[in-house]
Amino acid sequence: GFVLLFEGMPVILRIRNLSTDLAITNGSQGIVRRIFTNMSPAGLTYASCVLVEFPHSKVHLSDLPKGYFPILPCTWSFTTFIDADDGSQKKLRITRSQLPIQPAFAVTGHSAQGKTLPQVLVNL
Repeated sequence: GFVLLFEGMPVILRIRNLSTDLAITNGSQGIVRRIFTNMSPAGLTYASCVLVEFPHSKVHLSDLPKGYFPILPCTWSFTTFIDADDGSQKKLRITRSQLPIQPAFAVTGHSAQGKTLPQVLVNL
């Protein structure tokens, strides 16, 4: 499956802390500003890099506006076994790549703890 991604979309970073000094950490909220894509051998378009603006970050990389940080896909692999037609088990290595961001149109009470949010809409 996949999640739609578009420029201007609010996102949350979901990866280890990249830089605590620059405030680019797991759970940081940002806004997608640019999406770079490639074409897979199967003809599918995928995001190879996303520029995310982290408004509260002190990051300032050369050739990028202040607060912009490139997010690259992360790759995870695991091994599992599947049953073959002859009754034996075959080892299968699975590898996936994905951007470590998720949509941030809404946040749970748990993920909002410790955040300063300028506006909040709550359904009591």
